[in-house]
Amino acid sequence: MRLTAILACCLSFLAMTALAGCDTIDKARMRLFGVRVCAPEDESAEWVIAQALRAANDPDEERGWLAFQKVLHSSERTPAALRAWREGSWSRMRRQANLYLDDGKCFNLVDFREMQGEVGYDYFVANRQRELPTPCSVYLDANNNNLWRIKRCSL
Repeated sequence: MRLTAILACCLSFLAMTALAGCDTIDKARMRLFGVRVCAPEDESAEWVIAQALRAANDPDEERGWLAFQKVLHSSERTPAALRAWREGSWSRMRRQANLYLDDGKCFNLVDFREMQGEVGYDYFVANRQRELPTPCSVYLDANNNNLWRIKRCSL
């Protein structure tokens, strides 16, 4: 009986801590338990992150790079921006993709933040080797049929 009461108090404390400052129940649930993403709806923000991770995990580097470019926001597709992605973030993503993917296709989201101004979200993806999740920013791209596309990503 006493153990049950202690457990209930601990769970209540955890729930209140997670809910403090949260905008929605979904966000609280995500912070408490995470959300496993395996088969996201096509062209959703989660689908874009999944495509980026799968492209980075492709054994054929060039094929993966071409696939990754398709999920980049139009503002990130200038020659200078593509060069910066290829030489910086893309190389890191290729080395670390397996730290985010389970079975080569699923990943866990542990938080998100709605961006102010433009329509976009910072999603925080769980990393299996580090405690802190990694952000990936996905925005609607007005120059690409208002599809979700990656603007910034530290995976």
